[in-house]
Amino acid sequence: SHFPPSSNTEEALYTEAYIRAYGKSDFQGARNALKQLLDFYPNGHYAPDSQKLLADCHYWQGHYEKAGREYKKLSTSYGDKDFASYAQMQTGNCLLLDDKVGDALTTYRELVEKYPTTVIASSAQLMIANSYLKLQNLKQAKSELQKLMSFTRDADIQRTAQKALRQMEEEEPFRKGVGVSE
Repeated sequence: SHFPPSSNTEEALYTEAYIRAYGKSDFQGARNALKQLLDFYPNGHYAPDSQKLLADCHYWQGHYEKAGREYKKLSTSYGDKDFASYAQMQTGNCLLLDDKVGDALTTYRELVEKYPTTVIASSAQLMIANSYLKLQNLKQAKSELQKLMSFTRDADIQRTAQKALRQMEEEEPFRKGVGVSE
């Protein structure tokens, strides 16, 4: 493979991509710089962050299937636990947004099992409850929120779960009263 022009050092490419993505919301431009970086410097210092940002750009553009593939690369190419758990969480989110709820649930459940005491496990457990809400299985959603309340140490997530449970309990009498056939 040929070498990039000297202005396109690894750091310069990453900086350009970062500014395009976060400063200008130019995700296409950011992706071009990141692809170049990953082609020229596959084992470089910025490679893991570049792979993450590349996947995130697809995600922010709503390309959930492509994003899922890039997150998979992130979790398999770089052994770092934080990258791997982030990639798996985002993969679950991509599947959920693509209406592949069953696959999303499996992905989130694996995260809870793999990293039980971490904030990412709490987030994944919250997404399990959200997945059941999306399936309109309120009973299961409620039980998943209660499970989350029992193990999370994250105050923000605890508040979110409490609020969701309260909302579900407030809406319940109306649901029962409308006479919707199950």
